Amino acid sequence: MKIDRRSFLLAAACLAMAKLVGPTFGQPRPSGSDEPPWHPFTRSLLDRARQASLVDGQANTALIERLIHQEVLTQGYANPPAIKWLADPFDVFEYLGCLGLDELLQIDPAHLWRRARQQMLVDDDRINSAAALGSRIAGLVRPAEHDSALTAPKLLSKARVMAENASVEAIFKVRAVAAQIGWLETCLPVAVAQAVTDIELLLSSGAPKESIHHQLEVFEAYELGLIATWETPGVVLCVPRTLAV
Repeated sequence: MKIDRRSFLLAAACLAMAKLVGPTFGQPRPSGSDEPPWHPFTRSLLDRARQASLVDGQANTALIERLIHQEVLTQGYANPPAIKWLADPFDVFEYLGCLGLDELLQIDPAHLWRRARQQMLVDDDRINSAAALGSRIAGLVRPAEHDSALTAPKLLSKARVMAENASVEAIFKVRAVAAQIGWLETCLPVAVAQAVTDIELLLSSGAPKESIHHQLEVFEAYELGLIATWETPGVVLCVPRTLAV
């Protein structure tokens, strides 16, 4: 039984991102004449992300649900999943914790918003440009802060069981449940930071706009006010933009 696959995934994702675009979670780069010549569509996404970041406590749940249904049908599901909205990651953690460790272990990791990156030929200039873009989009959507908010209920559950001087078995179970829940979730701001960078790399290499369909859906889900999802068989749990960080 593996209980550290979320940590492994995050570490692998961070390493891949660092190799591709450098530090992603920096502050936004000031606008100026030395700004890389990003694709006009990429620039439009930055403007849209900036506008979305100014919208507090709102989510277009109807359009988000329609987008999720479209995406799962594209991935080959016969029927769209049920969608359940919860207020925050603590509610999600409580909901999923009630399933029990055995059931959580049977659920596949989240894949709704994840696709294998397309092969792209990149040179040093494009890598440097992508690094600057990663910093800019991260400053707008704040992926590190949102990911920390999703981690908070897991850390709290571990702290509580440690404070209670629980048995080794009880501590192991709490950690295993937290790890398995982590593998079911996707933090949309994290996914968006990657998606926008991938869009720029694809478009700047001359790829057709049809090639960025999935990345654009990830961006639109965030833009509409979706902060995170957790995937279980038949049900996608969603947290809207009421999440404060």
